[in-house]
Formats: sequence, C-alpha cells, structure tokens
Amino acid sequence: MRIIFESHSTSEDNEKWIASGHLNPPLSEKGREQAIELGKRYASWVPDIILCSDLKRSSETADLAFPHFPKIQSPFLREWNYGTYNGKSVEEVENLKHSHIHDPFPEGESLDSTVVKILDFLDLQLTIYQNILIIAHRSTFYALEHRYNRRSLESLIRAPWTWRPGWVYQGEKATC
Repeated sequence: MRIIFESHSTSEDNEKWIASGHLNPPLSEKGREQAIELGKRYASWVPDIILCSDLKRSSETADLAFPHFPKIQSPFLREWNYGTYNGKSVEEVENLKHSHIHDPFPEGESLDSTVVKILDFLDLQLTIYQNILIIAHRSTFYALEHRYNRRSLESLIRAPWTWRPGWVYQGEKATC
C-alpha cells in the first residue's frame, strides 16, 4: 500500500487568510499554477486512483493537475467543518481548534469525528486500490499522520502547518 497526500493548491480564501472549512472558494491564479506544477511532479508515478474532496479547491486542484486521470470526489474528504466559524480569520479558528478536538465547533464537527469519517472512507478505498494519491485538506493530513505516524491529534493541532510537496505513507493498512 502506498498513499501520497497533497494539500489542495492555494484558494482565494487562503490568500485572504480566511479559514474556509466547509465553504467553497475557488483556486486563486497562484493556486491554478500550483496545480499544474503538482501534475508535473507526478509525471513518472501513476497511482491506481486519485481521491479528492468535493470542495472546489480540492477538486479543481485534481482536475488541473491530472485532467485525464480517474478521480473520486467525496464529501468524506472535506475539511474539518468549523460550523459558525467557517469563513472567519485563520488566526481566530487556529486559536479555537484545541477546544474542538473532541467537542464540535458550534454547528460544526469535532476533529476526532472528522478523522473517523476520513479514515473510514479511506479504508473502503484501500479494499479496492493499493496506490492512492489524495488531494485534500489539512484534516486529511491530520487523519493520515494520526494513523500512520501515531501522532496525537493534540500534537498535530499544536504543530505549525508547513506545506511541502507530498507526504508518503507506505506499508500495511494500520489502525489507530
């Protein structure tokens, strides 16, 4: 089994420092350029399938990077739902995340319920596919790191988010 996770490209909200959550902003011009570069990075590796969230910033990244490749878009790979805080400033939402690891945001989700949803969906895909490229959101990164690198959700929330090209998870399907 091999899973590669890539964060969606830069959205219009990212450029404005807005925490989108379940909102649906499109990619910015910079994001569209990043998506094309993403496709070039994987020119020599062919996954069995590309999984992406059904939110524009993720699905547009996948479509621009891999226009002729099979994809599954799923709401199960959506970003953590910040509820009434969707669309608030990144700073405000980041300061609240530690309080919503186990307790949902008002009218939203907890991180642990988001992680369970993502991993349940991934487990289903792993019964069919062995080599998967996922283009999604930070919550998917949290889920993968929690499962495959045994990092606590608390430590993931505390750590600063740093983009990089691709996180690779290999080996047998693990469980938390």
